[in-house]
Amino acid sequence: MNYKKYYCLFSLLCLMNLNVNAEEYNTSANMTSEEYQSIRTASAEHMNCMNEFAITQLEHQTDPRVVTDHAMKECSPILEELYNTLLKGNYAPEAMRRFVSSISNKSANKILSKLMMYMAGKSQ
Repeated sequence: MNYKKYYCLFSLLCLMNLNVNAEEYNTSANMTSEEYQSIRTASAEHMNCMNEFAITQLEHQTDPRVVTDHAMKECSPILEELYNTLLKGNYAPEAMRRFVSSISNKSANKILSKLMMYMAGKSQ
């Protein structure tokens, strides 16, 4: 019986300790206008980088999926820099990873659809 009391007490203390040590991160509601501006700038730079790289690769590659994949790899440092900037602002790493990933996915989908329309028009 004494063992069960100690076990319950130990469990409660561990739970209380976890709550005390939980790190509090900033949320998107706490973002400053400078941070919003840096996100918009990085997103636009990433899209421009992907557009420029895709245009240069069209001469060498006929598959729009491959061109998009290479463009994503080439332009990823822009989003990595944005991710690191947001982490310095004390935002949750997992949330920022998903956020940056969504920017990357939107850019890739836009480029891919543009390239496919271009290739379809070129083949006619």
